[in-house]
Amino acid sequence: MKYRYLLLIFLFAVFAVLAGTWITRTQLAGLAITEAMQRAGLDNVSTDIDQLDPAESRIALLAFSLQNTDGLFRLEARDIHIGYTLRQLAAGRIDSVTIEQLVLHQENTDAQQGSSVTANIPSREKLQPLQILAALQQALKKYLFFNAISIQHLNVDSGATDIIQGSDFRLNSFNDAGVLSTELTLLYQPSPASPVEFQQQLITRLTEDSLSAELRYSAAAEAVAAKLDLHLDQTGSAVKDTVITGKYHIDPAQLQRWLRPFASINSLAGIEQVVGTVSFRFLPEQQLASTITAVTDKINFNAYQADKVALKLKTRNSTAEPLQHLQIENGSYITTGKFSDADFSLVTSPLFFVGELSAGDSGWTYAGGLRTETVAANYPPHQLRLKQLAARISADAGKLDIDGNFAPASVPGKFGFTVAHQLATGQGQLAVRTLKALDLNGEDHSLSQLVSPWSYPFDLLSGNLKLWSQAAWSPNKKFSLSTKIKLEDGGGTLANDIVFSGLSLDHELELLPALHSLHASRIHLKHLDSGVTSSNISTRLALKTAKTGALPQLIVQGLHGEIFGGTFSGEDFIFDLNKSKNHFTIKTTDIDLAQIVETQQLESIEVTGRVDGTIPIEISEQGIAIEHGALVNAVRAGTIRYNPAAGSEQLKQNPLTAIALDALKDFRYSHLAADVNFVPDGTLTVNLQLQGISPELDTNRPVHLNINTEQNLSTLLKSLRFAQGISDRIDDRVRRQYEKSRSKN
Repeated sequence: MKYRYLLLIFLFAVFAVLAGTWITRTQLAGLAITEAMQRAGLDNVSTDIDQLDPAESRIALLAFSLQNTDGLFRLEARDIHIGYTLRQLAAGRIDSVTIEQLVLHQENTDAQQGSSVTANIPSREKLQPLQILAALQQALKKYLFFNAISIQHLNVDSGATDIIQGSDFRLNSFNDAGVLSTELTLLYQPSPASPVEFQQQLITRLTEDSLSAELRYSAAAEAVAAKLDLHLDQTGSAVKDTVITGKYHIDPAQLQRWLRPFASINSLAGIEQVVGTVSFRFLPEQQLASTITAVTDKINFNAYQADKVALKLKTRNSTAEPLQHLQIENGSYITTGKFSDADFSLVTSPLFFVGELSAGDSGWTYAGGLRTETVAANYPPHQLRLKQLAARISADAGKLDIDGNFAPASVPGKFGFTVAHQLATGQGQLAVRTLKALDLNGEDHSLSQLVSPWSYPFDLLSGNLKLWSQAAWSPNKKFSLSTKIKLEDGGGTLANDIVFSGLSLDHELELLPALHSLHASRIHLKHLDSGVTSSNISTRLALKTAKTGALPQLIVQGLHGEIFGGTFSGEDFIFDLNKSKNHFTIKTTDIDLAQIVETQQLESIEVTGRVDGTIPIEISEQGIAIEHGALVNAVRAGTIRYNPAAGSEQLKQNPLTAIALDALKDFRYSHLAADVNFVPDGTLTVNLQLQGISPELDTNRPVHLNINTEQNLSTLLKSLRFAQGISDRIDDRVRRQYEKSRSKN
């Protein structure tokens, strides 16, 4: 039973006894009060009346008990002063009631005793808000029989109200022609003998059709922690014509300070001022439709921040049992300018949500959904843009389950995701799966459109890409994250100037807690054009956790491919990303010298023959280097015919050079060996040793030639790209996309 209702019974009882026992004075008044209150269902009634006079009455003690469904309630009032005139009594009114101390005590009954103690207590009736409103309006019209009530010390002693347990309040209430104004002030007593007024106050003003309430401080009335204004509109007799509308204002920093004597809440100070509106419309069949709005410029909570926050919450529930079932209806949404956590931030279009919240003896459950049209995830300087995010949510006291989907904003594709989190244990899992592969085959679609700006040294311009991810967390285990990537017939660019097509891979990685492959996988590439075209490249690849540092090792096995009409292969090697230098060796077989010479863009030269070789490669922080790579034709013969149209006459002024040029007009070599060196600045040096014969020298004696060449390989490859364009073996769409991007730059 509510304390305010019991207090009203108490005041009515006092007034009725005063009116009925004036003649008998104090001798019979105590007995009359006791009998009247016992007839009202009250127990343990105690009265001690000091004085009954024509203008004033004094009651030293008035107390009673009442059994209710929660246990035993007891009210005890001391030193009651009642002021009136005989004319007021005749009219059924009194002037004032002053109570020095009023103690409200609730002793909750244990569950084991409840069946016997409260067996005869009727169950609670369902809430009837319209009847309560009507009764309140009737009471304001007819039953406010006093002009003023003052309670100097109001104390609540109840385990069910811990936040005000032991607090001391003063209450002053004034009735001005049906307008009831109330002031409730918290008192602070450092010692029983010296009460000192503290600042917290609750100020209310109640009329037949309005209610206003303020939380503020007595010493600074302008510092309002919260304010609420409600208006009751009844335009007709029908239920649907009853509407309560209002507005509110909250200063969270002031409210946190205001609540300090009752509860320690430290999270409100990070919220700027909140303003909003409320609307409650009473519908047929005991239904209540509510709309609540809230707007604030900023919310700071721990490391999280949100600015320009706006909320609209539309609900429907039963007025009889408002806490049993709450339906969140269409039209509910929340918007933010930006939500951020340290360097990470989210910007979304309005986030709409619906759902049903139910509560009962077995606990609470929630089932609903949310959707938003666009999401921009920012991790400076990068931004990931998504669209059409939608999810279904179910939760109870033990778990949270989410099942949803989303799509990239700029590339065709669709992904689904699920979240399962155990609220009690803190364990959970996240799974992301491909519902529709990322389709990069359309015009103007590329992987780089997913993230802006794209700062990676590669891009995909064609192909179908599928992704799967799994994450798990637990208070006792490290966060884990794994992903699977499947690319079919991909084409794109590498390091800006290298173009490839026909890339296929299917690889599964664990990203956290340590980056490594869950198993080795085969990677196949049909064509690679760096100015020189290689084809049918294949290898097995795996990442392995390294003991040398935090970065993984790259394990390469079975590397092979085709280049210059021959083949190349690599010995199995480990590329350690923690080391400043890594080495491996490439073997070449049956390389066509004619195709190599063709890349040199030299005129008037023809070369035949094939070579094998080994190329030791070092990769360091400075770049790629080759030291003493070797190309040899040990068993095959070939020819070199070099007869430049111009420029050779000056060279022939040197007799040795003249002999060499004459020999190269038709040189038939039996042995060719090349020493190859390359440094990170792009300089390629080739020391060529030739043995053979030349009919141009009119001799059958063997001829030995040593030729040294030096050129910048990077410049050469760029010139080849400029002169020849992209190899026609590269996918047409990749070539078009590459050439379009190069023209923009």
